[in-house]
Amino acid sequence: MIQENVDITHLTTFGIPVKARYYAEFSSENELLKISRDPVFLENEVLCIGGGSNLLFVGNYDGLVIRPRIDSLVRYNKDDNHVFAIAGAGVRWVDFVEWCISENLSGVENLAGIPGDVGAAPVQNVGAYGVEARDIIHAVECFDLTTRQVRRFTNEECRFGYRDSFFKHEGKGRFVVLRVSFRLTPSTEAHNLEYGPLRDLASRLGHTPTIREVADEIIAIRNAKLPDPAITGSAGSFFKNPVVRNGFLPEIAHLTGHTLSGYPADDTHTKISAAWLIDHAGMKGVRVGGAYVYENQPLVIANDGHATGQDVVALADKIRRAVQREFLIDLRPEVNYIDTAIHVRILGSGTSKGVPEIGCGCEVCESADLHDKRLRTSCLINTMGMNILIDPGPDFRQQALAAGLSHLDAVLITHSHYDHVGGLDDLRPFCMRGYLPVYASASVAAELRRHYDYCFAEHKYPGVPVFDLKEIGNNPFSINGLKIVPIEVLHGKKPINGFRIGKFAYITDAKVVEPQEIEKLKGVDTLVVNALRARDHFAHFTIDEALHFASEVKARQTYFTHMTHEVGKHDLFAASLPAGVAPAYDSLEFTVC
Repeated sequence: MIQENVDITHLTTFGIPVKARYYAEFSSENELLKISRDPVFLENEVLCIGGGSNLLFVGNYDGLVIRPRIDSLVRYNKDDNHVFAIAGAGVRWVDFVEWCISENLSGVENLAGIPGDVGAAPVQNVGAYGVEARDIIHAVECFDLTTRQVRRFTNEECRFGYRDSFFKHEGKGRFVVLRVSFRLTPSTEAHNLEYGPLRDLASRLGHTPTIREVADEIIAIRNAKLPDPAITGSAGSFFKNPVVRNGFLPEIAHLTGHTLSGYPADDTHTKISAAWLIDHAGMKGVRVGGAYVYENQPLVIANDGHATGQDVVALADKIRRAVQREFLIDLRPEVNYIDTAIHVRILGSGTSKGVPEIGCGCEVCESADLHDKRLRTSCLINTMGMNILIDPGPDFRQQALAAGLSHLDAVLITHSHYDHVGGLDDLRPFCMRGYLPVYASASVAAELRRHYDYCFAEHKYPGVPVFDLKEIGNNPFSINGLKIVPIEVLHGKKPINGFRIGKFAYITDAKVVEPQEIEKLKGVDTLVVNALRARDHFAHFTIDEALHFASEVKARQTYFTHMTHEVGKHDLFAASLPAGVAPAYDSLEFTVC
């Protein structure tokens, strides 16, 4: 049932060559149950894909790809005004829309022409021309890979947002969509005609449009704007339309000279056209390698037949920088990056005093070697198209400028000591668009609310950083589908968090790590851990304790961080360490595959 080394290029609309280490399909819950018990499933990362219309594989997938082939279509008439259409996750979306139209069911016609499978609709909350999947989804039936049982989610339980849902966060990697139930209206008359080019459709036709006429109109519009994936590879709209705080719009106008308009997203936010921003940032037609901005629709990144995943990533980054430079707005990808590689930059590797220490004249503090200049401990991670910061310390502004950091997608906080959160206010530039997600334990969240009360006040004064403070426990959680595993360690007697992401782990300020937490680090390739100095300290690993901990974890490579000047000059300290262990330094970069 599970195949090895399978070319899955044809399962994506980008058309970029990609292979999966393992691949399996299932046509029923029982088949998926068998797959979920296979050692390959249990020992590898698992990715469920549908039509591949919203995926960018940056490289080959070193894990198991599973694909639903459940293709049932069932109509259930509840009453004269409501019908439930129940579609298997493996049904092509365009086929589902056509079936609904043939069954004289109204409600889904505005979503005609969208590529992909039905199973992706609730995950992505697909939407177009004034309608989103959440407007018509009644319930979603899923297979729970943890309990190996079928679970039904109501519309509310799906927690739909703009191109977002529960299944992209806490449900990612745990729930596989089996079937989706849609609540539709038995009618041939179209009702959603308030969006853009549909507003004058009735006057052009001379009568109230039918669902068939609306679908045909939308398909014609899409064909004129978007490339046919069978001819030109793409993932459709690459970026989300940004939702900007209304209070920020006058500041954009003042600083850039651009007066932006859009559609009200709610009482305090406006949705801006990403295509307009890209076009007016001068990016139409720009290319990197085989990837280029599509001429007819700048929201699309297309493949000329020779693009690599890295070409697309580089072009997307170029577009984001151009739009941010011109309009001070950060575009967020709608496309899901599939990248098992984790790119790490050590922003700071020093202790709370930094190195050099103020007033110290030792040879380390007076060293001209840049490796001996250590800002307060912090780390930047890039993976799955996201920039994730671990600890905004008091040197963060300086570190961000040195790294050329232009956007942040989330912040992880280990604990609330000032040398790890003192730069929280410097996150202001990354809050311009809206609330920046910050993940911390409940106790840390409480301290942040107390010490940075102006950021969390009910009535904030203009310009303060705004955060979506998300409390985490000691269980894994997800950020846009990226699994994060908290590692609880003791900083003296204070429990704080380290984090594991894929095969990378980051632990700072640890003195004790219990066996059950060390077990979470099994299989880690690269470990970053604190090693304060040779002398004992009540709350930090000494160098010998850090070496012992590294021997327990058995990572291929270990880097020491949170080091004082007492460790000695970088080159001499590095020479004293065993193979596979090295001191980190500010601006150190490496990739974990």
